[in-house]
Amino acid sequence: MQGIDLGGRWYIIGVLCAREAQEGLDSREGGSGPSSSSGGPGEDQAPSALQLRVRILQMSPVFTTLSDGEHRALARNMRVVGLPARDTFNLSAQSGDVVVFVASGVVEQSIAHSSGPVVLVRRHLPGDLVVLPATRTDDKYTTRIYGLADSVLLTLDRDGLVESLGADADGVAHALDKLGEQQSAAMDASQVQTASRAGAPIVALFSAKGGSGVTTLAVNTAAVLAQKHPRQVLLIDLSAPFGHAALFSDLVATGSIASAAKGDPSDFENALRGHITYHRSGMGVLPGTLRPEEVDLMTGDLTGRVLDVVVHWQRVVVVDLGTSLGEAALAVIERAECLVIVVPPEIAAMTDARRALAVFRDIMNLPDNRIELVLNQRVPHPPLDRAAVESILGRKMSVSVGFDDSRPEDATLAGGLVWQRDPSSLVSRGSIELAKVISASVKLGV
Repeated sequence: MQGIDLGGRWYIIGVLCAREAQEGLDSREGGSGPSSSSGGPGEDQAPSALQLRVRILQMSPVFTTLSDGEHRALARNMRVVGLPARDTFNLSAQSGDVVVFVASGVVEQSIAHSSGPVVLVRRHLPGDLVVLPATRTDDKYTTRIYGLADSVLLTLDRDGLVESLGADADGVAHALDKLGEQQSAAMDASQVQTASRAGAPIVALFSAKGGSGVTTLAVNTAAVLAQKHPRQVLLIDLSAPFGHAALFSDLVATGSIASAAKGDPSDFENALRGHITYHRSGMGVLPGTLRPEEVDLMTGDLTGRVLDVVVHWQRVVVVDLGTSLGEAALAVIERAECLVIVVPPEIAAMTDARRALAVFRDIMNLPDNRIELVLNQRVPHPPLDRAAVESILGRKMSVSVGFDDSRPEDATLAGGLVWQRDPSSLVSRGSIELAKVISASVKLGV
C-alpha cells in the first residue's frame, strides 16, 4: 500500500491485504503483535493505522457514502482487538459492539442459539465486515469469532458510532439493522435449505436491449416464486458491469460470486452462502460482482461451479443476465431449463431480438419450448403493438406487461418491491403471470 501526495491530500493506492493490515496496526501499537493488540479511542493514532481503517470503512457498503471527515472520526473511535490463532472472541447482544471488521488474518464466525446449536458459520478475510444477527425478543444468539490465523479485529460500539457521526448515526444504524435482519434470514434459510431437494431448475432472464426492465421483472418474479417456496428461490445477478437486483430489493450486498472466488477454494461453498442476502419475501439475492473491475473474474468455469453448488440448496434458481452474452451468460443459458427473453415494443429492439433468437436457435441449438418471450411496455405510447412484434419475431408472446408509469421506481424508493406495495399494478400482474409461465415450463408449481 502506497501513500501518494496529490495537492495536499494523501490517497492510499493499492489492494488491501493481510500483510499491509498488520504493518499498519503494528505501527499503531508500537510494533506489538496481534496477541497484545488492545486499544481504545484515547490511544495514539499513527497516520498509517488511521489510513488503514479509513480504507476499510470506504470499502464497506454501509460506510462508503460517508464523508472523509466522518470516516476519520469513526477510525479514531475504533477499538483494536488482537485475536491469536485458535483463540475465540465472544460477542452477544449485551456486549455493546455493533460494528466488527477484520483488519488482518483469517477468522471464522459462528452464530449459536443460546440452547447450543450452531446455526451459521462464515469465514472472513481482511477488510470484511462481520455481520451480527438482529436482536430478537424471542431468540438469543451468541456470535463467536475464532482465529484461524493470528488476526486483528476493529470494533465500534453504539456510543462510538453516535460520537463520530452525530445525527448521521441513525442512517448507519438503520443499515446495520438491515444487515442484521438479512443475517437472521440467512440463519433461517440455512435450516430450510438443508432439507431442500437437489437439482433445482435454472431460469435465465435476458434482453438484447438495455433498459428493457429485465431486473425489475426478475426481482418481482423471483419474489412471487418465493411466496410459494420461501428461502428456496435464489436470484443470481449477472447483469454486468452494474447489477441492481440487491438495490431494487432494498438489500445491502456485502459480497459476491467474484469475491467468493478470491478466497480459499475449499471454502467456496460456504463463502457463496455468506454472500446471499435474503429479502423479506423469502427470495435470496446473490450478486455476480460488486465492482466493475471484478467483471473479468466472471468466467464460464466459475459460473458453472456456482451453478453446480447452488442448485442443491434451492427449489428454483433465477438468473438476471441483463444484456450480456459473455462467457458467464452463455454458461447459464446452456443449462437453463427456461430462457425468458424480455422484448420492449421498440423498432431498434426488433433487430436485436431477432439476432439473439437466431443465436439461441441456430448456434446454441436451444429448443423452442425452452424459450419464453415477454413483451414489456416501457413507454406510454410504443411504436409497435403486440401483434406487430409477434409478426416481426415470428413468435407469440408468453406474457405482455403494460406501461406502469413510475410505480416500480416509486416502490424501490420506498424500500420495497412493486409486487408487494401494489399487487394490482401492471408490473405486479405481469410478474405473477410470468411466475406461472415459468412454473409450468420447469414443472415447479405455484
